[in-house]
Amino acid sequence: MGGIGFSISIDGDGDVDTARVAVWEEMRTFAQWFHVLGGKAYDELDHYLDGLEPAAEPHRAGDRRMYWWFPSPAGSCLRSMLAWAHWCAVAVAVDWERVGYVARRHGVTITGPRPEATAGDERFVVLRDRLWLVEDDGLRGDNLLLPLDELTEEETGRVGAARKRCGCVVCAGLRPDPEILAAVLADLHGADDGRAVQAAWHLERMDSVTPEALEALVRVGAQPGRFHYDDFSHPITRCAGRVPGAWTQLMALAPEVGHDGRDMALQALFPLYRAPQRTEDERDAYRAALRAALAEYRSDTAFYLLKDLG
Repeated sequence: MGGIGFSISIDGDGDVDTARVAVWEEMRTFAQWFHVLGGKAYDELDHYLDGLEPAAEPHRAGDRRMYWWFPSPAGSCLRSMLAWAHWCAVAVAVDWERVGYVARRHGVTITGPRPEATAGDERFVVLRDRLWLVEDDGLRGDNLLLPLDELTEEETGRVGAARKRCGCVVCAGLRPDPEILAAVLADLHGADDGRAVQAAWHLERMDSVTPEALEALVRVGAQPGRFHYDDFSHPITRCAGRVPGAWTQLMALAPEVGHDGRDMALQALFPLYRAPQRTEDERDAYRAALRAALAEYRSDTAFYLLKDLG
């Protein structure tokens, strides 16, 4: 049986096998939340996991790497095998801190190096409602080949683009491609609470976020009684660090939204407060905003942020 492994360097004397299972759940969930945006082209990739346990083989004592294995019996699942190894690397690159936290809960320290989200030679493209592995002489599915000379002109163009930038929904969603960003924002503003939470999760991980998307996150997350605070507070904080002008935007927005939205904005401003470009006037205004929230509605968030500021 052929196969491929994905691995990370580790240290510590903890329960590596339990850590591997927990980290695998993080990587799998990461990829499958993006698959929701990709539709039926990813059904076969998710079915590949049926009965598969990438962390099943016991860790070897003394080994300073932990592994996950993806098989391709008789070469029949080469595309799925390589796709899942690719998505594991992307998940670890993007959610490095989260993956490290999960491993440390089991006494295992991930030592790096942190992979690049765009690393690796594999490129994928979606054509004809199927995900294909892009090879030099054609496209490969599982037990399926599509020669390049059978492609239409439009499909040939998409394959050429995928050779430069991977066309799988995970990579396209992280960039993000315009149509994916539009779909995510539609979910964020929609009536389905679960899809709105997923949209916040996606925005948190995108390479770039617009000021409009940041404001939408605050306003949607601020709706009274609709969401758990953490569903939106972490995405807002992480996105704020990638939006130019987020300091001015959130300082102006905070008084306009409800208590939860105000707390989320103030929490997102906290990392920006310590940025070297902050002026003393800006820092004074932030501390005043925290004191106002504490006085007006006894904000726990403001209380602890003021405590951290000293």
